[in-house]
Amino acid sequence: MGIATKLRVAVAGLGGMGRRHLLALRGTAMEAVAVCDLADAAFAPAAELCAHAPRTYTSWQQMFEREAGQIDMVTIATNGPSHHDIAVAAARAGARYILCEKPMATSGHAAREMARVCAEAGARLAVNLARRFADRFIRLKKLLAGGAIGEIRHVNVSAGAGGLGNHGTHYFDFVAWLADTRPVWVIGDVDRNPATNVRGPQFFDPGGRGLVGYANGMTACFQLTGDVARMGLVQIVGTDGYVDCDGWTPPTNGRISVFARAAHQRTTPKDRLVQPGRVEFEPGNPVDVVTATRACLEDLIGAHREDTVTPAIATVDTVMAFHLSAQRNWARVELPLTGDDLKLDVPIT
Repeated sequence: MGIATKLRVAVAGLGGMGRRHLLALRGTAMEAVAVCDLADAAFAPAAELCAHAPRTYTSWQQMFEREAGQIDMVTIATNGPSHHDIAVAAARAGARYILCEKPMATSGHAAREMARVCAEAGARLAVNLARRFADRFIRLKKLLAGGAIGEIRHVNVSAGAGGLGNHGTHYFDFVAWLADTRPVWVIGDVDRNPATNVRGPQFFDPGGRGLVGYANGMTACFQLTGDVARMGLVQIVGTDGYVDCDGWTPPTNGRISVFARAAHQRTTPKDRLVQPGRVEFEPGNPVDVVTATRACLEDLIGAHREDTVTPAIATVDTVMAFHLSAQRNWARVELPLTGDDLKLDVPIT
């Protein structure tokens, strides 16, 4: 397939994730023809990742003004507070496909407006919730859907520092996606004296901890505080077994262990101690962000695509609900957000 037949892509933001977007485009039916970043120094390294040198811009406004009608897709890898404006401008500039990094937006209102404007403009919008497109997690989801540990009742997440918006969003979506459910309430708190955000003082993305309830009746406890080293520990507890996951064990950079009662023991009363046995599970390839992003992009332009927008809105609501609950002294916040709660805007990254 020649470049003339490829989808023409504009990439906004050339930091670490933006460069991964460029790598994800390689060898696909998509080609970066324009890139944007505030720093001129970002362009040369970006060009090395492209088959053909893209046109360069230091403002996304200028890029859309000059590229309007000439681009098919926009990928957004800037910081969270700019996602709404860039996505809206991309849709109005005629982009047919828009991939936005998480967090989708910095308020419930902004996330919903992004979705509405894109739909009205006829643009397909997706949010790069990459864990949904990682081979090992797709395999795990299928295993759980088959009843390997019974019905999921509770999840414990200890992911440590990284912010509720930046790091926590991955886990908020991951838990709901694994169980095919959605969050319906939050009781939580946020770090009172968070460290300065490494992306700059203009961003505010503290960690937090709390409990989330889901439509299927399960609960999940999240420990995402900034005073605990970043990690990726997840325990999934079912009616007949459990799964232990971590995101760091070498050499595969992650371990998934599954244990459950044998089939003939599942009618044994739950209060009787039964030693669970190991369930055979081949986790597949280690998680690779570029590969997962490529799968998300191909899903976006495919005939049968996964809805990542509705869950992404739910993750924004969840982050905001932690802040709202903290403001109200651990009060329970119902989801989805409504009324004035939709207006809370936190510059998460």
